[in-house]
Amino acid sequence: MRHMDWMSRFRAHPLLVLLLALSGCGEDSGREGASTGLTGASGVSSITGASGVASASAGSSGFDSDSDSGSATATGGSMEDCLDDDDCAPGLVCGEWSGQCLAPGACVYTEDCEEGQLCNGGECEIGSDCGASAFNLTKLPPNVMIVLDRSGSMNGDVQDSDESRWEVAKDAIFTLVESFNNDIRFGLVTYSACEILECTAGEIVVPVIDQSLNMLTEFLADKGFLYLCNSGNPETSTGNTLQALVGEPTLQEPARGNSIILITDGAESSECQGSTNGAQAAGDLYGQGLPVKTYAVGFSDNVIGSLADIALAGGTEVAYNANNPQSLEEALSAIAANVASCDYVLDGDPPDVKDIFVFFDDDPKGIPYDPVNGWTYDPETKTLHFHGQACEDLKSGKVIDIDVVYGCNAPIPG
Repeated sequence: MRHMDWMSRFRAHPLLVLLLALSGCGEDSGREGASTGLTGASGVSSITGASGVASASAGSSGFDSDSDSGSATATGGSMEDCLDDDDCAPGLVCGEWSGQCLAPGACVYTEDCEEGQLCNGGECEIGSDCGASAFNLTKLPPNVMIVLDRSGSMNGDVQDSDESRWEVAKDAIFTLVESFNNDIRFGLVTYSACEILECTAGEIVVPVIDQSLNMLTEFLADKGFLYLCNSGNPETSTGNTLQALVGEPTLQEPARGNSIILITDGAESSECQGSTNGAQAAGDLYGQGLPVKTYAVGFSDNVIGSLADIALAGGTEVAYNANNPQSLEEALSAIAANVASCDYVLDGDPPDVKDIFVFFDDDPKGIPYDPVNGWTYDPETKTLHFHGQACEDLKSGKVIDIDVVYGCNAPIPG
């Protein structure tokens, strides 16, 4: 806490100087002058500070110039003059403006209180300006592009199912999108494009949009065996397909997370690894100014090894192995839970991030500014990002209410 010496404080408040001067004069001039409106019969003086009015009690003679301590008191005060906290008894603090030893939360003037509080009856209280500075939040669902292999081998058998890999993959995608339709903006790419030329990149068949469930299910519903690529040419063009998504506008929104979920049943065709390959393209996606992560799901027993490099280069570390309907659904659900948003856009523009305070469920302890287990704020997009444990608490549904308050370190009840 910063404190000014007495002379500096007097220069800043000439009215306070006048009161002290009056109390130190002779009885005929000092007390008569003090009775001309500055001190009433009860001996209470009202002194206007920089941001509010605080009342200070005084004895019948005002401030005693012969005493070592001023007689102005506040709730929890000790009447001891101080320049810093070291001058006060243990458990007391030196008032920023009054220069009195005070109990925590007590005050003589508003300037003795923390920013965003007012001095009311000797106690620091949340000021009206602070309470009015709560922000409304809007959750920002992340963008996720599903990249689905449509090579001929997707017509193969699946363990624990009578359906083909293609039909099982479709069902798993329907379940995924339905479960997270409100939390994630999905799009869909199928690859290859099945053109005459071999190794063609896939195409965006459903753009990344809000509430994409209907559009995505309508597209895939009638796509059966005949939709698979059976040209006889190399069709598992994983690297070319991922490379085509570098710079894709719907995966480059600064305020949102942006990711790809790759689902394939086979290793990338060697003939399709000319100018790029899966790992290199995943690295290019992740290395953009706005990184795009690539999650890789191998939908067969033998593909996981070839996807490990894609996951590592794509910033997701480990590929997922799925060889039956249940494990595929579990893998997709785990990925979606990982990418689900912990980002919220504010309806206002706080001028200074240092004066933002965040609370969960009205807990006055608050959530710290911390890129590991707290929150950070991006002023360019007005986005509040939660990280680590704070993010996990939000995703799990443990948190019911979020308060974002500007200028006051206290939640807004209710």
